[in-house]
Amino acid sequence: MPKRDIKKLLKAVDNKELSAVGIYIEDDDYRIAEVEFEIDWDEHQHMIGACGTHFNTDLPGWDNGVSPEAHIAAQRLVEAAKQMGKPVHSWIRVSPSVRNNPARHKTVCDNLGYSYGSTVSPWKDKPITQSRNVNYLPEAKVTQRTIR
Repeated sequence: MPKRDIKKLLKAVDNKELSAVGIYIEDDDYRIAEVEFEIDWDEHQHMIGACGTHFNTDLPGWDNGVSPEAHIAAQRLVEAAKQMGKPVHSWIRVSPSVRNNPARHKTVCDNLGYSYGSTVSPWKDKPITQSRNVNYLPEAKVTQRTIR
């Protein structure tokens, strides 16, 4: 993804407009691998109540505000796509507050370059799923799915 698109996605996350972003590889119009980055906004509010609003991303392994877990998972998927000669696709899931407002939902999708109401291709086979929380962010999770 171009950096400007990544910045738009990060801004939408900062605005609590998104609850998940996924990148994936397709083969014959079926998903074969995916990485999902998810934030639980209810847990986020709980963490703000417990720890305050300041979060320091100047932590070991973090690069430009991106956790090492997210960076490694994304890089592995991108490398797999390169080896297969396949493009990397992406999807978004808007947060519940946006989903409950169709006009805002459409605006968020339009601003990020996604088609309102679009769907992601189905899985080619049942994926193997591996999830882990992001260190220092119990409200954030990275999930990798693959059919191999």
